[in-house]
Amino acid sequence: MERASFTVEFPEHLPREKWQHCLTQLSDTGAAVEQENERVFRVVCSKPKQLAHVGWALFHTHFSNLCRVIATSGKAEDRASRYPKPPSP
Repeated sequence: MERASFTVEFPEHLPREKWQHCLTQLSDTGAAVEQENERVFRVVCSKPKQLAHVGWALFHTHFSNLCRVIATSGKAEDRASRYPKPPSP
């Protein structure tokens, strides 16, 4: 699979601990997290399963209240309907 990514931005008022927790959870799926600037990060998925889990987390969990997707690449899409709940591991 070509690498897919979501670029996410955290608002200035959000405490660092909250967005660090979000990024840790996303990296626990095996996705790579790359910092672009102080509050913008790129979450790179190299496997379809990672993409499904990261997409679900960004659009269907409390993470959608913590950050916003500002860009996508590869097979990643910026719409919630693209990411149904993935099966449990």
